[in-house]
Amino acid sequence: MIDLSPLERHEKIALGFSGGKDSLAVVYLLQPYLDRLAIYHLDTGDLLPEVMDVVDHVRGFAPNFITVRSDVMAWQAANGLPTDLLPFGSHPVGRAIGHEAARLVGRYDCCYSNLMLPLYQRVVSDGNTLLIRGTKHADPLRLPMADGEKNDAIELWLPIKDWSNAEVFDYLRSVDAPISRIYDHVTNSPECARCSAWWGEKRAAYLREYHPALFADYAARLRIVADALTAPLTMLAHEMEGI
Repeated sequence: MIDLSPLERHEKIALGFSGGKDSLAVVYLLQPYLDRLAIYHLDTGDLLPEVMDVVDHVRGFAPNFITVRSDVMAWQAANGLPTDLLPFGSHPVGRAIGHEAARLVGRYDCCYSNLMLPLYQRVVSDGNTLLIRGTKHADPLRLPMADGEKNDAIELWLPIKDWSNAEVFDYLRSVDAPISRIYDHVTNSPECARCSAWWGEKRAAYLREYHPALFADYAARLRIVADALTAPLTMLAHEMEGI
């Protein structure tokens, strides 16, 4: 059982729903109370089709479903592709002083601008005072906000924070919730299908098998990042020879 008291302390309640397994579990846990809250989904314009199917499934039974949109492809065209390693020549300062490397940005710059900030701003502007998320201790190294912590007068509630990934899957099966085939390959579903960062998400093999068109675009993006990394990584290797 989970402590439902946060629902009693607030009138305007938002549930952040990515379409991934954890937020889906929270939706099902709180299904009897969905008439008292609004589900907020952030669509970057680059969702996996499998994720879109789960989103459409929840949209079909949720009485208050709000889609917040960003345009990650347009943002990347203007600001640069995300990468887990940012070469000095691809940094805005590096490009300003004459380096001709591809324009790149850090992974969190892109995530913040296209995922985190737009959703949070909408939740705040709609007057919500409680934000529910499916984040768990098993996910990040450290939670950026603690369960029950307040920011901008919004309280954060993490009802499955202590669950393991196995417990999430067991629960979804027990309520006959849809489980995407992507979880046969990875533990966490990617937020964006063609993101050129988050290399540990192992999307290449999955896209190659199930989404060849997405894979071709993803591969082209990753080659741009790899080319920009070649020179600084070569410099690092040479420098390490003297250590």
